[in-house]
Amino acid sequence: MNQKNRFRAWLFIPLLLFLIPVVAEAGKFKVGDVVQVYDDWKKEWKNGTVVDVNRRGELLIETASYGNLRRDVYQPKVVRFAYEDGAIGPARTWTDTSGTFKIMAAPLGIVEDKIRLRREDMSEIEVPIAKLGDADQRYIDRMKAEMGIRAVPSPDPIPPIRFAGTDNENLNAFGSVGYAEERIAILPDPLPSYMVIPQGGVGFGKHYEEEQFGLIQPIGGPDGLVLVSAEYPVDPRKADEFDRTRIAWISLKEKKISKEQALPDGEMVLDYHPASHRLLTYRYKRISGSFGRRKSILSIWEVLPTDESMTPIVSWEAYPEDGYDKEPWARLINGNLVLHRFADKQYVGWDIANKSVAYRIFQDNMWSTPPTLSGTSKYGFLVENKSVRIFDAVTGTTITKLITENPVKLATPSEDGSKLATLEENTLTIWNLTDPAAEPVTHPAESIGGSMAKEMYWVNSDMLMIKNFMEMILYDLNEGIAIWNYHLEHGTVTAVKESEGRQTMGVLNGHLVYGAELQANGRRAGLAVGNVKLPGPDVREKVEGVSREDLVVVKPGSKIRLEVRCGDQHNPAVYNALVAKIRENGWELNQEDYDAIMHAEITRGEPVTRTYRFFGFSRAPETVTYTPIISKLDMTIGDATIWLNQTSTGPGMFVGADETIQQQVDRQTEDVNFFTRSRLPAMILDPKYGRGFGSTKVSTKGLEPSTMQKMIYSNGRPVYLKD
Repeated sequence: MNQKNRFRAWLFIPLLLFLIPVVAEAGKFKVGDVVQVYDDWKKEWKNGTVVDVNRRGELLIETASYGNLRRDVYQPKVVRFAYEDGAIGPARTWTDTSGTFKIMAAPLGIVEDKIRLRREDMSEIEVPIAKLGDADQRYIDRMKAEMGIRAVPSPDPIPPIRFAGTDNENLNAFGSVGYAEERIAILPDPLPSYMVIPQGGVGFGKHYEEEQFGLIQPIGGPDGLVLVSAEYPVDPRKADEFDRTRIAWISLKEKKISKEQALPDGEMVLDYHPASHRLLTYRYKRISGSFGRRKSILSIWEVLPTDESMTPIVSWEAYPEDGYDKEPWARLINGNLVLHRFADKQYVGWDIANKSVAYRIFQDNMWSTPPTLSGTSKYGFLVENKSVRIFDAVTGTTITKLITENPVKLATPSEDGSKLATLEENTLTIWNLTDPAAEPVTHPAESIGGSMAKEMYWVNSDMLMIKNFMEMILYDLNEGIAIWNYHLEHGTVTAVKESEGRQTMGVLNGHLVYGAELQANGRRAGLAVGNVKLPGPDVREKVEGVSREDLVVVKPGSKIRLEVRCGDQHNPAVYNALVAKIRENGWELNQEDYDAIMHAEITRGEPVTRTYRFFGFSRAPETVTYTPIISKLDMTIGDATIWLNQTSTGPGMFVGADETIQQQVDRQTEDVNFFTRSRLPAMILDPKYGRGFGSTKVSTKGLEPSTMQKMIYSNGRPVYLKD
């Protein structure tokens, strides 16, 4: 069965239940027929032979299961002939308008004004719908109404080619080192004026219960369009499974899906470029003999919101000779250029017109953060160690660099193109891109959690939204504090395919654009796209008049009591290291009259027994027992913990070929250097307000007032506190 047939076969069962009465099917099969039966547990079709048919039309069918033959009774509605494989409905007799021409065939799909049929001898024909009888035309209308885009055959994948220069690592390595180190001004590149969408939401049904959003991209225009892709996720390690994808143009103005188009099985959407009407997708090419490894194929299609189907342009192998199996990140710079993460910390500009590599950029960054783009993708902003490189996204040439004091995690340009926000571990910095003489403005951001931050958006000129894994934090630049917390309802998390390369949430013109999953009777029944105004109900009233100074509980000049319980062997070294940190932060060491207490301790936890398996099954699983050694550093005021950091020994991610996991954990000792590595912020906010003064739930109903879970950040990591 080819890829397309896998898609259509999966769709076959729901149609059997409403298109043809069971009684009419009862006499369809006879003893000896080679058929296929649907396995409801495995959700797949399997081959079999009819052994017997009883008076009620029930079928005794013999199938093969794990090398053995078995016989089971099936209802006719879950049995089909081989030529129905991949059909969008069961085979039936089709008749022309005169009633003289008749043919038994299975419908494969509706192509504009024709229907594609497969006859019993496996030959395929296309018949004009207008030439069929009234009953057949009504049947087709019913299929179209029930199935929508599923009634249209998906296009075939584009055969991939290899672009020139793909494996030449030194080709046009613009800006990799030593270019444009001096800071210079750049012209603003704002968002296009048409990128405005109205507030509201649209819900729609799923084709499969497991469908998720792979793309949610605001397009704007007169209809307030949002382009989404709905994808059926599968296990990428299973060679016989493929993602089934459709794209839908959602009009928030009309509150409906204005058009849908099908993609070939296995294609997933990365980006759309409205000006050129081009869509960027990827699929995987598996590596023979390598467990779980894949290579990505990029493809370009041309499609408008009014088109019935998309036009294939080109497909190419977008990986090095030795492969690169991470999730793809790629964006359309224009209709003929794609910026793509080709390998770890290496980006390639693909020239679509000339089918070649236009340039390469090599990134110097510990986090491998992908670039962000300006409003019309004129500039790229690439995070590097203690700098942000600004490059021409068409040529790859470095234009200028912004030098920072600390490593940068995220960099996001403002919608008007005049400013850039950079998020470091404990600071948030705002740069004026149009004036190189303007000093960057730095804001304290201890509570945001730089190392855990995934995305950052400008809400307006004074506010930024920082997204972590399960929540978003609204930061006020005027006050230098986080003022509100937004946590994602379960349905907003399960609705999307989380991946660094996918666009599934964003902030546009002060609105939050996101997807959610609709529930009905405990089932995942549908998907919805929403666009809601930030900051949401009651937020401005609750934060009015609050200043950062009101929230700081420890600052330079604060008196700190130090308590060290790390054992006689380590106490002196730990004590001296922490005294140095106290003085470095401008605090005063005072054991009697103090504002807060700093505790340092090394303890042993409860024994742990676990079984570990090795990737690729190169070694047998190993069961180990160990007692973790816990190093903990915290600060308290009364009974409240205001800051916390801790670590624990245990098996690492890697183990030597000549050692066991048990040997690895047995040789682990107290991590005294942990106390030297820990970074203590000079100013600590009251943890009750570290993530804002209130919380809002992001759900299918929009923004709803909610209760915020107590949590503090420890070295950028969230630690939830018990009441």
